[in-house]
Amino acid sequence: MWTDHYYEDDRNYITYDCGDHGQAMFIRRCPECSRFVKPNKTIRVRGYTIADEPNAVCSKHGPVQMPFLGFF
Repeated sequence: MWTDHYYEDDRNYITYDCGDHGQAMFIRRCPECSRFVKPNKTIRVRGYTIADEPNAVCSKHGPVQMPFLGFF
């Protein structure tokens, strides 16, 4: 779904420091309605695997999982 989306403005993305793995980058939008979401302060990571759990809150849909772009 998100492979066709590209946002030029930096406010559309959020990164989390993952120590030796670099930074994990997410699109700061709701996967259901594309509204801006309020990201959690931290995320859970095990190695190169992102926890399969909500990591942000959408004003319309509640807890959601932001689309993950990858490690950088």
